Amino acid sequence: KISSRPSFWLGNETLKVPVALFALNRRRLCERLRQNKDVQKNSIVLLQGGEETQRYCTDTGIVFRQESYFHWTFGVTEAGCFGAVDVDTGRSMLFVPQLPESYAVWMGKIHPPEFFKNKYAVDEAYYVTELCSVLASKKPAVLLTLRGVNTDSGNVSKEASFEGISQFNVNNKILHPEIAECRVIKTDMELEVLRYTNKISSEAHKEVMKAVKVGMKEYELESLFQHYCYARGGMRHTSYTCICGSGENSSVLHYGHAGAPNDKTIEDGDLCLFDMGGEYYCYSSDITCTFPANGKFTADQRAIYEAVLKASRAVMAAIKPG
Repeated sequence: KISSRPSFWLGNETLKVPVALFALNRRRLCERLRQNKDVQKNSIVLLQGGEETQRYCTDTGIVFRQESYFHWTFGVTEAGCFGAVDVDTGRSMLFVPQLPESYAVWMGKIHPPEFFKNKYAVDEAYYVTELCSVLASKKPAVLLTLRGVNTDSGNVSKEASFEGISQFNVNNKILHPEIAECRVIKTDMELEVLRYTNKISSEAHKEVMKAVKVGMKEYELESLFQHYCYARGGMRHTSYTCICGSGENSSVLHYGHAGAPNDKTIEDGDLCLFDMGGEYYCYSSDITCTFPANGKFTADQRAIYEAVLKASRAVMAAIKPG
């Protein structure tokens, strides 16, 4: 039955995403790596997922969001995991934390590895404490780990590390450019998720436009956008900090941060530039809308808006594969 296939779904009208999406991603990655002359036979890809964090020195947890490369490969929403893929066979292995009994009281039911094997449709599942021994039993020629610079932030991706990794041959140069290139080209299943995130975010922007009134605070519109995305789209996260710039704030590229937190009162005659996007299952949208707060452009505002719109439409008409 199609309905019994493992999938991510938050109920109601939210999108059901089959975890087969990630099996296809893994297959594409392995095919690409097998074509790379520098990849030895019996290589294993090893990725480390994101970890739970607290607010500074407190015990207040920050809502977890999976590391993007790990999510692309496995679709796992839980923290503290590792994942491995045998490049030759495509077999996938997931390693999950072995949680203490006290976890059940504070955080909920504790599941065994078999639960995650079925949930994410991987070939094998173990505890993280078994990572070293399981990998050793596979006798890999090399572990391909992820290390590379994010060209937007300049930050380096977190390379997988565990106690005992020194006994393995590790290569951290090959994987990053190959998996990054795989992520650039989206599959049909990925495109469906992206269409959904953009559909919900577009609807949220329309709700914001309808609600804007002179005298409101910028953050009121940020709040409305976030509420719509979560209530109607199941989007607990936004893709980035919401930018709700009105008046002169609309010319500040990354307005909305803690030092300028969308707190201006919207005035008559202001243009609103709202740059906001919802995120569903780690797939993001990024939408910017510009409109007059009082519903009517001035002559200068209209001239600039229409010039930018014309340029945008020309680019969209000209763009094509290759």
